[in-house]
Amino acid sequence: MSFDPSNLPPGFEIPGQKALVAHAAVMCIVFVLFLPIAALTTRSPLKVKITKLHAPWQIANVILAIVGMGLGSSVATTRHIPKGKTPHVLLGYVLVGLLISVQPVLGILQHLYFRKAERRGIFGWIHLLLGRLILILGLVNGARGFKLAYDNKTAPYFAVLGIVCALYVGVLLWDWLAPRYRARKAEGQHGPEDGAENAAMEMNSNESSRK
Repeated sequence: MSFDPSNLPPGFEIPGQKALVAHAAVMCIVFVLFLPIAALTTRSPLKVKITKLHAPWQIANVILAIVGMGLGSSVATTRHIPKGKTPHVLLGYVLVGLLISVQPVLGILQHLYFRKAERRGIFGWIHLLLGRLILILGLVNGARGFKLAYDNKTAPYFAVLGIVCALYVGVLLWDWLAPRYRARKAEGQHGPEDGAENAAMEMNSNESSRK
């Protein structure tokens, strides 16, 4: 079981505190900032291939997540927190394990499929949905981590989380609605056939840029 730092005498050096702070910092940066932003690079209007932006960024995120998991495991060992029975620790291992082993494989399989079919296949959909599930559970697990550490200073965490979530949803909505808006606008200016053709060309261009 973990202990409440507030019960310790003043000036007492809490075991594993520096590793705990580093663990919280790394994992918050990865799950609250870097993973969502890296996911949104596939929606970028820039003509940048996934292999040159999205994939390298996610590889860096995986490395940071491994470092953060190692720091967290060190804290659990120092503070005698049972790793096999603590939900925060168990979920952390599962999420990082999925980031290390499953997500890269799915991403590579989707990339190979896209090179042939030029569209998202089953591997791409699983990669997308699993990535969002990992992201959501990681954010929830972060809140559980603060509770496990008896740290009530969570306002900055939830403030940044709210901003990033709003940005994430906003970009998804923009990516979904903007082509349809431009297609309707083009249809009104050039007629139904021309508008549909322009919309199709634009969607094909967007898919090609994510290759």
